[in-house]
Amino acid sequence: MKNTSYLLSHQVIRACFLLSIVWICSCKPDESKPKEIVQNYGTGQVSRRYTEVNHKKEGLMTDYYPSGKLKAERLFENDMQVGKTTLYYESGKTKEVQYYQDGKLAGGDTVFYEDGKPQMMLNFTSGVKNGYIRSWGPDGSITYEAKYSMDTLVEVKGKAIEPDTMHIEGYSSQKGFRK
Repeated sequence: MKNTSYLLSHQVIRACFLLSIVWICSCKPDESKPKEIVQNYGTGQVSRRYTEVNHKKEGLMTDYYPSGKLKAERLFENDMQVGKTTLYYESGKTKEVQYYQDGKLAGGDTVFYEDGKPQMMLNFTSGVKNGYIRSWGPDGSITYEAKYSMDTLVEVKGKAIEPDTMHIEGYSSQKGFRK
């Protein structure tokens, strides 16, 4: 009887031990729950804050200057940048506004002087320059104007560029101006 109860208790202990190991191994963190990621400067000041779900960026990402002031706001869906991105001067004024679709620049990209006047405007389609690029000096005068068609320069200062040739201020190339 002693042998039987000893063997039985030994088997119960062994079964409990194995069940405990199985239970512990199955208790992994739930990766589908949002996890806040905070990155810091060497000083400890927050430099970036965003959320990950399944190791992918989701929602708003904010960047900060070492002073703690807001530097940028970006949106992510499934680890790809989407929607409006705004970058700021440390003064809080808007520095640049960009638009993303499926992780690529899409639509207008506008850079501003700190006084709010436009400095440069570009247009993108699926991440490539497509449309006019214009730059302005601090006084508001146009300093540069060109037109791109799917990343190929087609016009400068209102003058068409010959296909596969680039003629700008004395420069000529048979290769053209392509990225």
